[in-house]
Amino acid sequence: NSLGVQMLASIKACTQVLEQHELFELLPTHGKVVTLDADLPMKHAVAALAGHAATSLPVWDSAQQRFVDVFSCTDLVDIVLYTHRALAAQAGSPTTAVATSEEAQHALERCQLRELNGLKRSKPSGFVMASVDDSLYHGCLMLKQHRLECLPLGDTACSSSLLHLLQPEQVLAFLASSSEFRKGARTVFGVSMLDSVLPCCRPLRTVSRTATLADALSILSEERIGAVPVVDQSGTLHDVISNREVRQLASQSQANDLSISLEEALRALPPSPLRVHSCSPSDSLASAISRLGNADVAQLVCVDERMGVCGVITASTVLACLLPASEDQ
Repeated sequence: NSLGVQMLASIKACTQVLEQHELFELLPTHGKVVTLDADLPMKHAVAALAGHAATSLPVWDSAQQRFVDVFSCTDLVDIVLYTHRALAAQAGSPTTAVATSEEAQHALERCQLRELNGLKRSKPSGFVMASVDDSLYHGCLMLKQHRLECLPLGDTACSSSLLHLLQPEQVLAFLASSSEFRKGARTVFGVSMLDSVLPCCRPLRTVSRTATLADALSILSEERIGAVPVVDQSGTLHDVISNREVRQLASQSQANDLSISLEEALRALPPSPLRVHSCSPSDSLASAISRLGNADVAQLVCVDERMGVCGVITASTVLACLLPASEDQ
């Protein structure tokens, strides 16, 4: 049908742009790669994430003299949950119970980054790297196939020198700035989100504004998602909590008591001009590419005319739908 043809045209146009450019072109002109040591206490790793407003930072093992992992906000969600559940189990209470704030804080401070491998993580473990000489298309395939939150870039694919952590939103920003995108924004990329991105989204999960912080973190971890919409009793969008908010809460020692209400936890966050970015199913694919190319827009919560949630769209979701399906096999 015509919608299928238009989506195929979007995929073809995107592929052509990505194949014509190298990952080297996305390296920042000025910048540094903040690196964490594997023996670093968790509290310092959390402070580094928050202090640099980072979603991911590479982990270096001095004993092995190589990069061994990437510590991310997703890991932080898993760590907070694991710490509370382990303390509750030691106390002989149900695993769903939560530890005291002081116990949780001390347990988190005792952890080290190398202990990440002992956790049941909601993301794939290990370290995958691409060469800056690889095509942008190849890099996007690696992001998709390995389900990576970011792609480490080195001068070679097995280098001990890390030059950059490529984020999916950087790829969208590059695509949005291309002449091919600007020429085809209304035609080639004019297909609606309903017919392009939404079918690629993970099954929708929401959390009630009256739920606990523990409930929200459990959904983020178990569903392997970066954000969950917060809704009121009628199912209307009220707010959103993502692993970025968890990073902020943990850095302020606000994630020590998971029994508090989600609404109370969100109120503890610093004032923000806009945390909830929404869109409509009828908005174009081009608008999703442009908006999610902004690093400050972590996700778009798609809502209908009654503010009911239809899905959560991220830069990774958009990239996945713009790559040929056969490449993901």
